[in-house]
Amino acid sequence: MKKTASFGLLFLLAIIILAAAAVTERTILSLVKQFSAEDPFVAGQAITALAKIGGPAVGYLTRSLAAENDNVRWCSAIALGKIAPAGAQAISCLTAALQDRDSNVKWCSAIALGNFNHEALPAVPELLNLLNDADRDVRWAAYIALAKIDREKINRVPQISGVIEKLQRLTPPLMKEFKVPGVSISVIKNSELAWSESFGVSDAVVQTNVNNKTIFEACSMSKPVFAYLVLKLVEKGKLDLDKPLGDYLDEPFVSDGDYAKLITARLILAHTSGMPNWRKGGEERGGPLPLYFKPGTKFSYSGEGIYYLQRVIEQLTQEPLETYAKGNLFDPLGLESTSYTWTEKLDPRIATGHDPSGACIKRSRYAHANAAYTLYTNPDEYAKLIVKILNANKADEFSLSAQMLTEMVTRQVRMDTRDVIDRPGRSLGLVAYRGLGWVIDSTITGDIVYHSGSNQTGFTCYAQFNSREGSGIVIMTNGKNGSDLWGRLISAVGDL
Repeated sequence: MKKTASFGLLFLLAIIILAAAAVTERTILSLVKQFSAEDPFVAGQAITALAKIGGPAVGYLTRSLAAENDNVRWCSAIALGKIAPAGAQAISCLTAALQDRDSNVKWCSAIALGNFNHEALPAVPELLNLLNDADRDVRWAAYIALAKIDREKINRVPQISGVIEKLQRLTPPLMKEFKVPGVSISVIKNSELAWSESFGVSDAVVQTNVNNKTIFEACSMSKPVFAYLVLKLVEKGKLDLDKPLGDYLDEPFVSDGDYAKLITARLILAHTSGMPNWRKGGEERGGPLPLYFKPGTKFSYSGEGIYYLQRVIEQLTQEPLETYAKGNLFDPLGLESTSYTWTEKLDPRIATGHDPSGACIKRSRYAHANAAYTLYTNPDEYAKLIVKILNANKADEFSLSAQMLTEMVTRQVRMDTRDVIDRPGRSLGLVAYRGLGWVIDSTITGDIVYHSGSNQTGFTCYAQFNSREGSGIVIMTNGKNGSDLWGRLISAVGDL
């Protein structure tokens, strides 16, 4: 009798379980169907309900993750991410979804994979590829996932051959797209010049080919070179970074007397002096120069500040900037094509700048040096200076010590008004800072130091280096749209 009763109870329980399973399947399918709803709130409620169901819904969600409808796939990825770390059987399907045509699906699939932590190790190769996705948000999702699954894999260094191949392949079509007549690029690897190549013409009318001897305007990339000279004087004890510049230069350079007494070399090199970028009418006439805020309180880019510090340096050295730079850096480093002023000797090799349409602009002849923007040079020679920075503590007289180079690339102020440079892979940016003469982007694998430049005369340029890796790149163009070009190149290659 007991056996018959026990058998009947077990049979009844089996029927109840099967009935519950059938109800659950109908419920799940009904909820998944809501992913096609036009109202995102309806889809969101369905996702929440499926997340509560949990494991039993995973198989259905992995199938809907392959649906034709983009929104269905998107919602499926969201739901799987909410269920994780349960439902590990979805990892392979989520990994496949990292190649989805829809960026939202890729973004949510990457986030979901991160929620599985180490169980998602098989997804790491695809997530690493996703660090180079065209969509910045997708790259962020890949980084978030990798940081949870296996952070060490993020540090994979790209092969220099692959970087060069990208630069050679991408540059010509970008020149055509942005109407930039000429480009010259130099790449640094293992703290030495590893590759350089030139593209296009130095003048759209004359059609002279650009080569590695062609000279460009370095534009605002003049400033880091000047910063190097300033820090060498600090190292020699001739200038104090934190001493008011009024103690060195008696003339009232700035209009506001009280705040002017607070300006130091450090504040100028970090662009926290309070000065405008340029005063009304420019610096040459010596017109009134106001301060917009108390020095040292925030970041605001200022060419006037650099020019002020130039006047101080010329007072200290009793030499014009060009003469001092030539004798204390350019000649010792063998920079034969680098000068803060135009010369007849350099003129035949100086490129012509071009407007956004690609038409020639009247060539500049900077007769008076301005540390903020008048430097003439080429990428190879600018790269030589970066190599010198990467190789600290050399015995020669014009090298900076490791301590001073560290001071140069130490974060001085956060730049909340500027975004980090768009870079892929392990160089994905976090926050931008100012160092002394350089910009510093904190990235997921450490700091990258850079500076860009653009002159009204039709030149744009960019340089960056990574002291941890001994890598760097210099890109110079003779087109106003060159910033779009170098931006696209850096967004493709990131760090070197």
